[in-house]
Amino acid sequence: MRFKINRFSVYLSFPAIALISIIVISNSYTNYLLCFLAIIIHELGHLVFMYLFGYNPLGVSIKAFNISIIENKRYNSEFSKDIIITLAGPLFNILVSLILLFFYREFALVNLFVGLFNLLPAASLDGGQLIYLLLVKRFTPEISAKILEVITIITALPIFFIGIMVMLNSKYNFSLLFIGIYLILSLFFRDEKYL
Repeated sequence: MRFKINRFSVYLSFPAIALISIIVISNSYTNYLLCFLAIIIHELGHLVFMYLFGYNPLGVSIKAFNISIIENKRYNSEFSKDIIITLAGPLFNILVSLILLFFYREFALVNLFVGLFNLLPAASLDGGQLIYLLLVKRFTPEISAKILEVITIITALPIFFIGIMVMLNSKYNFSLLFIGIYLILSLFFRDEKYL
């Protein structure tokens, strides 16, 4: 499904629509809504700085477990601008977290988690993008991508195994296990390479 606002398009995948429907039908959407809003704030941080630096993104793609900005050759830009745009999403979440800490603690904590999670050194996250930007200054894009894949696995495996232990001990908490699986699968199922 595609919506268009001037030249900016919003793509909504069928699995995303199905997931949203399940959340609404299950009547447990408050926590999911807070997470979704935090993710929108995160992407808004990237978009604000992209527009400030004169890069007009083509749109946003919303999938079941991923929201990404469809870009228009931003990564041919200055290194410092790429760094700022990459860090803008997590910094927006952390800033909103600090502002809301005394007013709406639950949403503040969700924003803090989204911001810090995206700083993990994994290929599909902003922390991985930052590492790639730094590596590509010294190595070829191919070698930088391989190094980042190794770093992603080194990051994901401990989270995965701790997630298994937490799930076995709690009998219901599979959050870390899900995060570990997501980080590992992100190496295989991302739509595009790093930058």
